Amino acid sequence: MNSGHTDVLIVGAGPTGLTMANELARRGIRTRIIDAAGGPNTETRALGVQARSLELFDRQGITEQLLARGLKARVFNVFSENRQILRADFAGLPSPYPFLLMIPQNEVQEVLTANLAALGTHIEHQVEMVDLTQNADHVSVDVRRPDGSSETVRASWIVGADGAHSTVRRKLGMRFLGSSFEENFAVADLRMDWDLPGDEFFAFLNRGRFAAYFPMLHGWHRIAVAQYEKPAPAGDVTQAELQRAVDVCAPPGAKIAEIRQAGRFRINQRRVESHSAGRVFLIGDAAHIHSVVGAQGMNTGIQDAFNLGWKLAAVVRGEADRALLDTYAAERAPVARRLVKGTRRITRMTLLRNPVSTKMRRTIAPHILARRPVQRTLLRAISQIDVSYHDGSGSAPPDRTDVGDRAPDVVFTAPDGSAARLFDLLNNERHTLLLLGGAAPPAALNAQVSVVQVAGPAVADAYGLADGGSVLIRPDGYIAYRSVAKNPRSLIADVRRAVSEPVLGQR
Repeated sequence: MNSGHTDVLIVGAGPTGLTMANELARRGIRTRIIDAAGGPNTETRALGVQARSLELFDRQGITEQLLARGLKARVFNVFSENRQILRADFAGLPSPYPFLLMIPQNEVQEVLTANLAALGTHIEHQVEMVDLTQNADHVSVDVRRPDGSSETVRASWIVGADGAHSTVRRKLGMRFLGSSFEENFAVADLRMDWDLPGDEFFAFLNRGRFAAYFPMLHGWHRIAVAQYEKPAPAGDVTQAELQRAVDVCAPPGAKIAEIRQAGRFRINQRRVESHSAGRVFLIGDAAHIHSVVGAQGMNTGIQDAFNLGWKLAAVVRGEADRALLDTYAAERAPVARRLVKGTRRITRMTLLRNPVSTKMRRTIAPHILARRPVQRTLLRAISQIDVSYHDGSGSAPPDRTDVGDRAPDVVFTAPDGSAARLFDLLNNERHTLLLLGGAAPPAALNAQVSVVQVAGPAVADAYGLADGGSVLIRPDGYIAYRSVAKNPRSLIADVRRAVSEPVLGQR
């Protein structure tokens, strides 16, 4: 059976696919989202939403709902052979959300699903993609239902958000890059009988063994245990197995009081050779797989969706040239490359077994990790507020505010004397042009641009424009254009180009 045409077909209804669907639906794009599963997955999976993701979810209006369902973890602790080598506090993070929000993946999906339904789009469960064919102006996708019936969906664009074993990626013939570095983990939701704070993150390393304890609401923890034995254990995860890990990787005397659910998973860190091919894009685990040690996977996929969503909507609506879509792969591939490389390096350090190496980690690491610049860099990376599209490195140094970098938030004094937050002034769907230093707004600008005048030194200083100027902020919160004061005609021409083209660089 042939179906009607849709603008975008999303394959996969995890957090990444749902974020993408919300980004498109709230911009009026005809969107279908299908998933082979019979319903939402409630198994033990990802946990935690980073500060940068919360900033972006604010643009969809769902951050408060997420905050109500999660626990704010502000402190990050790491121990090596029972000696603390790191204590990092998110309190000074330059974000409205200076913490890790510990919320299970399935609850993130519930919030996104409800928001998507309110926008008039519903997940089509038990619909499996079996093949796709690219054409000049559309993609034909063959899907199958449990009763054996089939349908050919005709879509202008396809987004593959169907996970590590992506059918979309396989049908494109895309390879996963990177050498094999397999990690096996046991995971469980449990209650611990110990004296440690219930709202802090703990990781314990012990000569090749690793256990991380992620706090959750109501006294629960999610534990992730690196499987030390070779071959890795199979079958059900038992309390005895987990308790053995706790005995090695937790303070003496710690006991498991209760287990709610448990399972196993295996990770082989990879990234796809290309994030897109023709009219098909890959996002989330379909494009990159990361170690649980970095706790970045779900958030990286969510931010893939925010990067691609506004661009795809602009092209579908005829507001930008198709070339804008090329910037998705150009911007996100370095982020994935950096994360795979970084999490692999961290994982190797975490799983050190050699007594000499572990002694060096235990004695030298505390002095290095206690330094303020090191902690600042580490916390920015964990929270992902350092992600940048400026130069292909995937990240920005702490004190830079340039084209391609995340637009910083600023609390400043409004004309009426009240405290105002810059992020509250940004348009949630369009580009925002900030005019600093009393510059007059241009007489004519593209309808995609929202113009905001901001007076006072705080914002100008944060953006390095103490003498006035303008900053164009993209719908995903990154700087598209930055300029000292210039005549309105020239500014209008620059802004119009920046809206529909890749970032222009410093002006």
